[in-house]
Amino acid sequence: MEADTRITSIHERSWLGSLSRRHSVKLQGFWPIADQGVVSLGNFLTTIIVARAMSPQAFGIWVVIFGLILFLNGLHGSLVTYPLSVRVASLDDGDVGQLVVASLALTSLLALPQALILFAAGFLIGGPALGLWAIVGLLCWQLQETTRRALMARLAFQTALFTDAISYLGQAGVLWLLANNGKLTPAIGFAVIALTCGVAAVVQLSLIGVRLTVPSGLRDWARSFWMTGYWVLGSSLVTNFSIQAVPWALFLFRGPAEAAGFQAISNLLGVAHPIMLSLGNIVVPAAARMHVKEGLAAARRLALSRAVQYGLLLLPYVAALLIFPRLFLGLFYGPGSPYVALDSALRLLTVIYALHYVSLALKFLLNALEKNRPQFVVELCGSLMLAGLVVPLVLWFGLPGAIFATGVWLATRLTGNVIVLRRVQA
Repeated sequence: MEADTRITSIHERSWLGSLSRRHSVKLQGFWPIADQGVVSLGNFLTTIIVARAMSPQAFGIWVVIFGLILFLNGLHGSLVTYPLSVRVASLDDGDVGQLVVASLALTSLLALPQALILFAAGFLIGGPALGLWAIVGLLCWQLQETTRRALMARLAFQTALFTDAISYLGQAGVLWLLANNGKLTPAIGFAVIALTCGVAAVVQLSLIGVRLTVPSGLRDWARSFWMTGYWVLGSSLVTNFSIQAVPWALFLFRGPAEAAGFQAISNLLGVAHPIMLSLGNIVVPAAARMHVKEGLAAARRLALSRAVQYGLLLLPYVAALLIFPRLFLGLFYGPGSPYVALDSALRLLTVIYALHYVSLALKFLLNALEKNRPQFVVELCGSLMLAGLVVPLVLWFGLPGAIFATGVWLATRLTGNVIVLRRVQA
């Protein structure tokens, strides 16, 4: 009887353990999406609050400097946070502490030349106070993003969600209070970014869960980061060009109304960004770790399973846009908006956007495998294809031509990523 009881108890513990693991896996997929949702919501609220509170001239100044910060953050992401994400997978806790400190040091060093560019731009269009607060905002934002990526690389997405709420939702809350009191200016706005990002960075650093140690040979760390990230940097620059080429071509050759129409329908698809970006947040570090521990096949299976899971989350919204595009345009912009007539364009861009999702999923896997040079070649080929097509297609067909050029670009990226992955598997 006692033996039977012990066996039953063992089976119960085994079943409960299996149930707990399945529950943990489900939550592991939930937290990256929730975290990215917090970030996206905070950014969206910040943009709305600033636009409503500032005069058009002041908001124009904010947009220029904020856009420049986003561009500089892209350089930091390629050269610091991406190498940090993939390096954590192959290090033990003792070395992770050195890696995090080295990443923070390199972030500060990289911010020096960026600060000169940012101060010059801020000083020229808004005065020295704007330039100085923009610099502080840039540095605190990049330090916070470094500690955030360290948490994500260790798959601590629940912790990252809490700290991102401090940074992004806290930022929107403070800006709202200032706007209600009539005290919001571009300089004060960047001071708020510095404050909330700085607080979040300190909290994140205390929650990483490893002993932080001074790295030996910072120059060697810098060289390692550069060798890991310079192809990603090239890909980032090329991709940013491609993203901006379509609306700028519409603006220059067909007028601002066509460019506004493209942005209007793109905004509806932007609702999917939290899921798409969170896919990268979990696939890059997790697949990199799996590749080190269990090999290419295991990393590929993990990336594929995550891509399918996240794709199923997107499917209802994508289907709704395809079936009811006019309804969604009316809900977002009002039934009397001229954008409501762009339902056919929205339907076409939604189909093309599916190519973007698949291409992006493959790109995240290749990033995890550190196949960055062929990834750069793929991005370059896609951008060259887009550059050759976008102007004549925009001139001849307007907005539909721009969408078709976007589709050719994304199809080229998808085909190239498939070819690269097949060669990796060979």
